[in-house]
Amino acid sequence: MKNFKKIGFMSAAAVFTAFSLAACTGGGGGAPLYGEETYPEWEDNKSMWVGGWDVPINTEADYKMAKDMGLTHMFIDGSMATKGTEAYLDQLRHCEKVGLKAIVGNDIALGNGENKPADMTDYSVYPAVDMINVWDEPHINNFDSVAAMIESYNELYADKDMTLYVNGNPSNNIGDNAWTTTEDYVEKFYNKVLSKIDGRKIFSTDIYPLLETRGVYTLDTRWLHTMAVYANYAKDYDGEFHMFIQNYSSSICRDIQSRKDFTFQIYTDMAFGINGYTYFTYRKSFIEDFGGGCVEYETSCTPTSSYYWAQEVNAEIADFDHVYLSFDWDGAMSVKGTYNLEDDEEYENNSFGFHKELTELKCVNNVSATQDTLIGQFNDDEGRDALMITNFTMPTDDLEDVVKLEFKDCNRALVWANGKRKVYEVRDNKLTLEIPSGEGVFVVPIKI
Repeated sequence: MKNFKKIGFMSAAAVFTAFSLAACTGGGGGAPLYGEETYPEWEDNKSMWVGGWDVPINTEADYKMAKDMGLTHMFIDGSMATKGTEAYLDQLRHCEKVGLKAIVGNDIALGNGENKPADMTDYSVYPAVDMINVWDEPHINNFDSVAAMIESYNELYADKDMTLYVNGNPSNNIGDNAWTTTEDYVEKFYNKVLSKIDGRKIFSTDIYPLLETRGVYTLDTRWLHTMAVYANYAKDYDGEFHMFIQNYSSSICRDIQSRKDFTFQIYTDMAFGINGYTYFTYRKSFIEDFGGGCVEYETSCTPTSSYYWAQEVNAEIADFDHVYLSFDWDGAMSVKGTYNLEDDEEYENNSFGFHKELTELKCVNNVSATQDTLIGQFNDDEGRDALMITNFTMPTDDLEDVVKLEFKDCNRALVWANGKRKVYEVRDNKLTLEIPSGEGVFVVPIKI
């Protein structure tokens, strides 16, 4: 169960305007190429892991619906069925039958101070179980207890293919109503917790950024800074980075209103190099004042609008995630929109100026954008550069972003948008992209 006290600050697919990336006249860019040119390819052997929190109703058909939405993993704790019972084990069997992986939880979230004992059942005997969720959102004063659990699990699962997972506390809570900085929390989180894990090191947290304050939609300004801290630690310690995606509403978090609310979150997270993401919540929550969810709480196989939006977005990401994941994240930078600066030359976006923000890009001499924009910088084993460019405006504002790039040395650009690749001629190193509200593009500049 998540920490519910923390604050996070069109059924049809969005189409890239004139996609074509139709280069604005006089500004470089160009039409798609259809010749005999040969372009780089990346082996299709990597994929984003996509999770769901709050399990479906306990039938195979409901689990099949979760799989069909594009989920790869399901977080399973004791909230819907008591551990050790046949009903609980049925959930693991359903996952196996439909092809989902299970992340089995220790049920430690709201009771952080209770120091509950670890569930030492050997879940490796169940083929669907891929990870153990050791502790959700531990406070710093829980880290010794988390580390002790990890040591026990390292021994239990020695020589077995099992990943240990801990989701970091987004409020950077020390305990006893005390807080620290994100940097201090994540440093201790790695040194005292993740470094003890044998195997994959997954840096993970959850910021739910789509807020509503007195009827006005706002963004949680902690979002980018928090991701930047986690992402840089993942880079420095050869780890992975995972984020939760808001799919619930509360007195603070607003409703999900279109697929753009999902693409905005996911493409923004991808600008910080995520390796996976999880919908919170998949099933409508049992918490009475929570809305949202991809399927209804009480009625079997009953999807909400969010189900179809998420299904569409997951398929879009799956179309090119092997390319994206072939590149290593190297940092992110922000670009203030010229429209905002024209209105106010002192304009600042309170989300920008995040941890270790880049001030320049390796493959670009100059970049401008009409709207506030995020650009993630990547490189692959062959020395190629790549950029994840996201329109960082509120999806409900429906603002198109025109981004102009002047590369250092390229004459073609491979551009993935809505999951599909197109190739564009780059004249005089200049390319213009039109990025709709809520969207992002993955760009690989090349020279042929």
